[in-house]
Amino acid sequence: MTPAQKIEDLFRPLIGEMAWNVRCGHGSFLTMEFGQPHIAVREPVVASPGRSDRVRRDLGRRRVFVVGDWHLWIQYSNWKVSFAGYSVDNRNADLRSNECLLDLEGQRLVSVEPGPLANAWAFAFDLGGTLEIWSSAEYAASDDLWSLQRWNDDIAALRGDGTLVFEKPQ
Repeated sequence: MTPAQKIEDLFRPLIGEMAWNVRCGHGSFLTMEFGQPHIAVREPVVASPGRSDRVRRDLGRRRVFVVGDWHLWIQYSNWKVSFAGYSVDNRNADLRSNECLLDLEGQRLVSVEPGPLANAWAFAFDLGGTLEIWSSAEYAASDDLWSLQRWNDDIAALRGDGTLVFEKPQ
């Protein structure tokens, strides 16, 4: 089985599922959920010495999140979301881009296929939305381009060098 086939198989359970909670995170990170919602709780954490008051305060809180059966996190890569003549990418992702990201909300994933470049992937959605992900020279080959986590299960990640890795959640 080729690496591309392994990745296509990894996304096969998401085909037909709706994308929701499509958001830009820290910097140009992009996240989205698929499948049924679940409540996730992060218990308070004691910050290491030397951390700022803001970090200590944030880590000291119990945090509650709604997550899907599947959580896709696009990290150290280039990406572009397109729909109906509009687009946003990792270079211009800011609060003004929310409209483009909202265009993916509720669209069902219909395919995930290799893109034209090495380690590039093209996601197609039922209402015409697309998501393209490809490597960036700005990041190390060992950085994760994207990761996919199943609710309370393994995390699969594709690294910039094309390595597909599986990890247990912490």
